[in-house]
Amino acid sequence: MKRLILAVILTVSSAALFGAKTSPVLTGHITTCSGLINNYPADTTNWFFRTQHQVVQYWAYLLFPAKQSSPGMKQRNHFFENPYALYSGAGSQEVEDSNVFEVRIISPTGKVIAEKVLNWDKNAAENKKVTVDSGEYLPYVVANYIGIKQMFPENGQGLLPDEIGLYHVDLYLNGRKIAMTFFEMKD
Repeated sequence: MKRLILAVILTVSSAALFGAKTSPVLTGHITTCSGLINNYPADTTNWFFRTQHQVVQYWAYLLFPAKQSSPGMKQRNHFFENPYALYSGAGSQEVEDSNVFEVRIISPTGKVIAEKVLNWDKNAAENKKVTVDSGEYLPYVVANYIGIKQMFPENGQGLLPDEIGLYHVDLYLNGRKIAMTFFEMKD
């Protein structure tokens, strides 16, 4: 009985998050690290020392159903507004082939350290399919980094991570939070 209740809760949660018509995005790996080697995390660390590290690198590997539409835009109150949805009135329609990602890095006191918006067209990745559990998926990597002592405004960085403590990184897909991870800044 407990398994049945858990299965119903998970099904309802997935349907509420992604809509009844779509399959959820599979999360392959989400981490923070000190850098990338060949576009893959050189390490995985959740704590960064100001004297030892230069950057905090965020890295998320996601798999999208190859034949399904992605989650649609929803109203929200953070940085990115989809111009097409805003001006065309299509905000509640499904976005089938393009995805808008937003990576937000938040300090322990709630300051937005960085906010980066990335776009990805699923059609451009049709030749990179991955098979998982008899289903075909299209892989996509969301990556961004911030400097610890140096600013990188091209990555959406507006502040240095000058607070000691636990930061969090939120990942949004078409306006819906789909992942979160944490890292700690130390002296």
